Amino acid sequence: MNDQVRAAVEKIFAAAPSRQEAILVTRAVHAVKKGRPTDVPLTAQHGRRELAHVVGCALWDPALDADAVLAAVVDAGRATPRERAAA
Repeated sequence: MNDQVRAAVEKIFAAAPSRQEAILVTRAVHAVKKGRPTDVPLTAQHGRRELAHVVGCALWDPALDADAVLAAVVDAGRATPRERAAA
């Protein structure tokens, strides 16, 4: 994971109320970017709308690979707090 991807992942987790929400919204926004449907309501709740904006900015950044950002969020979100602190 390069520094730009790591910075994007940190922004996503900082904006998310939980790890699960970060993964859920990142997967949903990634699906939208790839032209796939999603059942996750991204604009229904104010907090989720803000998180979707942060994720969207990261995934649509031409300097970043959207697939790498998604993989990094999923990997970081599944890590235990002890593993994240050591990384």
